[in-house]
Amino acid sequence: MPFVNSARGTEVFTPEPASYRDPLDLLRRFAPTPLKAHVYLEIANVLLETNDLSFLSSLSQMAARVPALQSCRWKMVRDMDVPGATSEASIVMAGSLIVYCMGPACLIGADRERGEILAFIGRDVDARHFQESILPSLMRLTEFVTRKQDAPILAQNSITRVGGACNA
Repeated sequence: MPFVNSARGTEVFTPEPASYRDPLDLLRRFAPTPLKAHVYLEIANVLLETNDLSFLSSLSQMAARVPALQSCRWKMVRDMDVPGATSEASIVMAGSLIVYCMGPACLIGADRERGEILAFIGRDVDARHFQESILPSLMRLTEFVTRKQDAPILAQNSITRVGGACNA
């Protein structure tokens, strides 16, 4: 849909996210994200890759003047094939991974080892809802991804047996 600049009488086309259909990529891991931006937040420097320009405006309001020490990569895909609003969040953790699900309209995965966050956001999630509920979740997940792990994970050989043979 063109935007008409009335002062100059010119049309400017704003790219809208295209529908992505690849029968071999059901999880949409390889959905094209041609828009890239560096955003300096207080907690981390974010390299954002997305297919939707509307995400950039929400992030630009939170930008810090000075780069942070930590870095994180966000890949945010607007999924035009998923209708509906978000729902109450559920969180699943497994080691250095967190999956944050707000129904089919919002699925976010955070990988601490890779320093990445991958988000799929449905077509009906507007800018206000993104800014009020999804962006704070992205910020919390960025803290998870960028902070150093507090306690080391126990190695298999460091586990000691407590109790007698019947507790083994």
